[in-house]
Amino acid sequence: MAARTQTRTAGMPRARWARSAAPLLVLAAVLLAGCDGGGEQPDTAATSSPTDGTEDVGASTGDAGGGDDGGGSPAEPAPPPTEPADIDLAVGDRSASQDGGTITVEGERRAAFVTPSGNIVCVMNGPSATCQLLDKTYTANPDHLLDSTTGDCGIDAADAMVISDAGGAWTCPPEPLAPTAAASSGGWWGEQVDAPTTGVGDVDASVLEYGLTLQVGGTTCLSAEDGVTCRSTDLGRQIFIARAAYRFGALQ
Repeated sequence: MAARTQTRTAGMPRARWARSAAPLLVLAAVLLAGCDGGGEQPDTAATSSPTDGTEDVGASTGDAGGGDDGGGSPAEPAPPPTEPADIDLAVGDRSASQDGGTITVEGERRAAFVTPSGNIVCVMNGPSATCQLLDKTYTANPDHLLDSTTGDCGIDAADAMVISDAGGAWTCPPEPLAPTAAASSGGWWGEQVDAPTTGVGDVDASVLEYGLTLQVGGTTCLSAEDGVTCRSTDLGRQIFIARAAYRFGALQ
């Protein structure tokens, strides 16, 4: 089925996406130390004025003050993260289908998308997901950095959040994630469900429209006007990322 194309120039400065600080965590292949129980309170929450309090992440798709366009048993450790060139998106018998507000990917453990604004790019990989933010109105709490996987990445440079149980959520992918969401790469699913595409830099990326959820195995990402919420039932964790707020913690 031919994809309908809607091109929006997101005006992404390529230098903003490029990160030389950490040759480690890429896409959603993260170091996962274990899995918390589903009833645990979330680790932390933050907005454009970060606080040290806790907040119910289960309601993270509510008003985030501007968001994207406005403003149990221990798991085995995952293998070390790899560079994008080392990750093969096998075609196989993969397929994507839409039922109501959910687009389900079958036969493939990886998929990627951008939000309609082009401000957030997410890569879903196995039990996890990584979302990179082009523009935000806050500086994340340094305590929320993934200490074990970020190398020289500092909190001022961190522009991506990961579903992880490694003690934090923010990191610096060594390369931009946008190319992975290209319709010819991790955004392959878009053509099968007639999803639109948008221009992010020089990449024609598949768009997960507001109100839709992309599901890959036990991981889901919901695109909304106020941000993106990704959840992993395998890890019992979730993240919410937006222009004006972020949260992460255990599934409720």
